[in-house]
Amino acid sequence: MSRISAKLQDTLNYPPRGMDADRSAAYCGLSRTKFLDGVESGDWPQPKDVSGVMRWDRVEIDAAWDAKQQRDRKRSFSGRRVSFDELEETFEDGTREAEIRQ
Repeated sequence: MSRISAKLQDTLNYPPRGMDADRSAAYCGLSRTKFLDGVESGDWPQPKDVSGVMRWDRVEIDAAWDAKQQRDRKRSFSGRRVSFDELEETFEDGTREAEIRQ
């Protein structure tokens, strides 16, 4: 690797698309152990084999975060009355899964 490309890699202001376990865990704000536990339990995506090196796709990690937020939102609305503010927040992101109770 040339000196210029190594220097460029160290100064990027965005996460790479393919990340190792340590960087993926940091991207999620977790320890490596907690992240890998989540991979094993299905909370986080499986890594991809990229030329013999295991890498996690940042876009798949983002999708896992989005799915987690939707699951949490559904749980928070189940079994209780929903306020107008909560209902409005749910509709702002395009989902219409809030339960309206009368």
